Amino acid sequence: MSTPHPFPARFDVPEALQALTSDQEIEGLASSRAPQPPAFTDHFPALIRSSPCTSNLSSDYTDARYYIDRAVPTTNVPPLSARADTLPGIAQCLTATNLAELPQNSHLLPSGTVVHAFGLPVRSGGKIYFFNHRPAASAVVQITATASGGGKYTGHLLSTPSSATSSGTLAMPEGLTSGTSALILNEEEDGQSGHRLAIPCYATGELAGIVAGQAIVFIRGAPGAISSPSSIFGSGVSADSGTWSKSTNATPVNITIQTRTVWDTSSGTLYAYQRTLSFDARGLLYSISAESQITVDTATACS
Repeated sequence: MSTPHPFPARFDVPEALQALTSDQEIEGLASSRAPQPPAFTDHFPALIRSSPCTSNLSSDYTDARYYIDRAVPTTNVPPLSARADTLPGIAQCLTATNLAELPQNSHLLPSGTVVHAFGLPVRSGGKIYFFNHRPAASAVVQITATASGGGKYTGHLLSTPSSATSSGTLAMPEGLTSGTSALILNEEEDGQSGHRLAIPCYATGELAGIVAGQAIVFIRGAPGAISSPSSIFGSGVSADSGTWSKSTNATPVNITIQTRTVWDTSSGTLYAYQRTLSFDARGLLYSISAESQITVDTATACS
């Protein structure tokens, strides 16, 4: 008497292919199969997210892992742009590891970056997801405000491409577009209170991390502040005790010096000439005024 054939059941083709190439025991077979390459690899465009997949997770990864959204291209010409896929049954938020950042275990890709993700089946079940996208080591930033800490500023990363040409005077940002928000740390102000950079201004530096969607960029200097300068001058016969220091004052400074002394024989007058030197808050000279003339003494006839 023959055994009746079981009622046909639905099955997942990729899972069936994976089972046939696994090294696990499969019921009905005499022995396990030798390990084989995965039978099914899932390739798709994806977008780096700025937040975790679910609301019960409060923070992003800080290592080479990222939360990504499956995406669909919105153009077929470079540069490629994409949006998160919203098709029911296809839309998916996943955790993926950036192979390019594994050696340093860094986390440098800004949100919105388009990557080529792929998923590999795991023989024990499920999939693990990867992509290989080298992050930019350097960054161009626009500084737009001061942060609460000394030497720290806020602003944005500027995204390429630039539209600059060889003609005309440089006019930043030269076609670069404002992107991910950034915390910008000026190494020149290490250990110093206050802020010495002009607001707004542009700078180049090194991208050191992305935390909660905000890039962290280290710079070494940018145009210094020149507004509301301090002045150093004395009066009377006593030496003035006023001082200025970049590390303690954190302000621009003006200082007036005597450049020459001239005796005018035709008028019998002794003149002194002065110029004002202006230094930005970083202590760099940026302006020298024209000379001003001061009468020191005038000769008179002896009685």
